[in-house]
Amino acid sequence: MCGKLWSLLHLLCLALASCGAASDEYYTAGVAEFRPALTGGSSEQLLQENLSAYLELIEAANGTADILVFPEGTLNSQLQLTAVPAPSRRTLCHITTGYEVHDFLRQLACAALVAHSYLVVNVKERENCAPDNDCPARGYRLYNTNVVLDRGGAVVSRYRKWNLYLEPQLNRTRAPEYAIFNTDFNVTFGHFICFDMLFYTPAQELVERYDLQHLIVSNMFKSELPFLTASQLQQGWAWANNVNLLAAGASLPHGGITGSGIYAGRRGALVRRMVGDTATGERQLLLARVPRWPRLESSALELDAERWGPAQLQLEMLQQPQLEEFNSWQVPLLNGSLQQQRLCQADLCCDFELQTELEAAARTTYNYRLGVFVGQRRYEEEEYTVVRLCGLFACRNDSILSCGLLAEQPAEPSPEPRAAVLFRRLRVAGEFVQRPRRLLMPSTLSGALYALQATEIDWSVRPDAEGAWRGELVTQVQLVLKKSHSQLLTFAIYGNYFDEYAADGQG
Repeated sequence: MCGKLWSLLHLLCLALASCGAASDEYYTAGVAEFRPALTGGSSEQLLQENLSAYLELIEAANGTADILVFPEGTLNSQLQLTAVPAPSRRTLCHITTGYEVHDFLRQLACAALVAHSYLVVNVKERENCAPDNDCPARGYRLYNTNVVLDRGGAVVSRYRKWNLYLEPQLNRTRAPEYAIFNTDFNVTFGHFICFDMLFYTPAQELVERYDLQHLIVSNMFKSELPFLTASQLQQGWAWANNVNLLAAGASLPHGGITGSGIYAGRRGALVRRMVGDTATGERQLLLARVPRWPRLESSALELDAERWGPAQLQLEMLQQPQLEEFNSWQVPLLNGSLQQQRLCQADLCCDFELQTELEAAARTTYNYRLGVFVGQRRYEEEEYTVVRLCGLFACRNDSILSCGLLAEQPAEPSPEPRAAVLFRRLRVAGEFVQRPRRLLMPSTLSGALYALQATEIDWSVRPDAEGAWRGELVTQVQLVLKKSHSQLLTFAIYGNYFDEYAADGQG
């Protein structure tokens, strides 16, 4: 009887327009930058602490959000697994039979109903299986799974991660899943998990094959300098695809893991957070009004200056592993002179133009290099793409191996003052060969570890131009700095060519 009552309430909620906070032109979304409890108790105690913090953030939204997104890997562990039922119209709230669903997922279903919000949570999922060739010896499959609960607490979408990153105990589905769900506020979402963003399947396919303009990613992303920090990649990906992206990130800055935001295509970030001043991370809900039609919006956004500056950054991030393979040129730091340089590698040529301004009698915080790279990129697992990029990036010293390392913070004040380089003018242009599956995106980064906003850059693309090499058709891309900027870490055009890798190792 109780289950039937909750199901009726769920259907009634879906029928009422007042259940949502969406307007004709916008909906309200929230993403959580979330520090998981990892030590200090049993697995059950840690789960309860994470769950309580989730519920507090949901309650803090005060029923104003149409959809709330939580990060990857911040709820349950492999010692507290749950089943995840296939999508249906049946609420999980207070259902006690029929599913092997852990109580924490039922509580979240009830929270979705009370808050009248869609919830996207990431769980470690157990799926029992019969002994056969595909069933592990342990008798069940273990997945990294996104679960979408609607306003009534019913599962409306489930996605099991396809591109696993250092997750040897987890399983993959027999074929990749394309997770898409409709909402009662007339927005259709696709969703994926963290490492998926670097590959064509399924993330890029959700945009190109299914023509989705609203995407969700749950992250536990370890940032890599100088081109693949979390917020930098999120904003660049949303910009290149001209889509809305809701990105929720785990907050473990001592491990280089942080980065959440809501991005509105080529308008830039609506709200974002990279934690750089603490080793403990944060539990913070970021809310924004999101345009329903990102490709029809044209006004550039401008956020208040982020709080964290270079002197406060304490992140231990990865570093681009193939810097020695770049064709690079160290920038002479001249005061006021216009400099031009052309660099080529393989089938990519890049043109650079820059003008800097320096403080007199002060050492600069960073040196800079211009670089071009064409090469196969292997990620920790046996997964590859080909990367083509050209750009400017900061280095600690004259060595290219110091590029992508944050400036060292002196233990005591130095008698020798340090100054930032002010870029008065900066232009990067490249001729990128055309391939069926690729993504060309701006890759910019300030000293506070945020991408430059749409008011600060100009991005132009000219397809079907004739290239300088072999007469092959290319796409001419140009990235221009529109406002003077100091403390730049990266200013680049990043091309991810998804399926150019060949089994013999030749791209």
